[in-house]
Amino acid sequence: MTGNAPAILMPIDQEHTESMSSFILIFVCFALGIVFRKLRIFPDQSFTVLNRFVIYISLPALTLLLVHRLEFSGGTLYPISMAWIHFIVAGIFFYTLGRSLGWSKKTVGALILTGGLGNTSFVGFPLLEALYGRDAIGTGVLVDQPGTFFVASTLGVATAALFSGNRPTISTILQKVFTFPPLLALIAAFLIRPFPLSTDIEAVLDRLGSTLVPLSLISVGMQLQIDSALLKRKWRPLAAGLVFKLVLMPVFFALLYVVILGQKNSSILITLVESAMASMITAGILAEEYGLDREIASLMIGIGIPISLATVPVWAWLFGQWIGPFATS
Repeated sequence: MTGNAPAILMPIDQEHTESMSSFILIFVCFALGIVFRKLRIFPDQSFTVLNRFVIYISLPALTLLLVHRLEFSGGTLYPISMAWIHFIVAGIFFYTLGRSLGWSKKTVGALILTGGLGNTSFVGFPLLEALYGRDAIGTGVLVDQPGTFFVASTLGVATAALFSGNRPTISTILQKVFTFPPLLALIAAFLIRPFPLSTDIEAVLDRLGSTLVPLSLISVGMQLQIDSALLKRKWRPLAAGLVFKLVLMPVFFALLYVVILGQKNSSILITLVESAMASMITAGILAEEYGLDREIASLMIGIGIPISLATVPVWAWLFGQWIGPFATS
């Protein structure tokens, strides 16, 4: 292994059993969310409560715990840079494709957002935990917070405003960035890194952080809705968006990081898996808030997330075969 990236234990024996139970938990929680919505067991907007619990409690707790344990090196740049490169490539790809096919400005804007922003936390963290164990979420936090979230709050907001005809102000962007609880937790985690955490504090953070997986997946399941009529009208941009997000981007980053830059370590493996995640739910919220094509945004999220639950483990296996297994230190 190169650098000081956190090691990954490939699932064997007991670890294999734990990995399988984590996958079962993912599908059970995802299905529960769908059932809750179908049967109206909870009020229609109950998922917003779950989202806020995850954003204000679960994710900050996990961020504080795992970033404090991480060992940083020069390779830290790769997980952080992935989301920025991803969004820029998406902008070039969909702007060019949209112009050549005559798609509306609002459709192109929605595709840039949903194709360029990955669900690296709400779906990404549960999948990482299932594939590699909770320690892998430490690198996932780097992909998500300085990466995906910063991109969504800056380039994402600017893109949404640009394709809707509005102009975002610097103060609006800064306010969105520096009032986000997980980001504040990330900053705090860096500040307290020189100081040891007591076992009691670690235990509390661990228990609070463990709520992220079930609550986030139930929330995602409660929000997903697929309309067959929309599929018939939007299948061309939808197909382009899904292929770009779930196929082309993992291949692109594998070529960039492994072939061109010659990086082969556990941090790169996790980064590549995160690049294969489906669209970020916040991207759909941005598309709707700024009056973009919310139909294509909804389809990218509603269809992409269920598909990614099958495709991401396949990519993880392929990347693992290519890069090689790792053992925990």
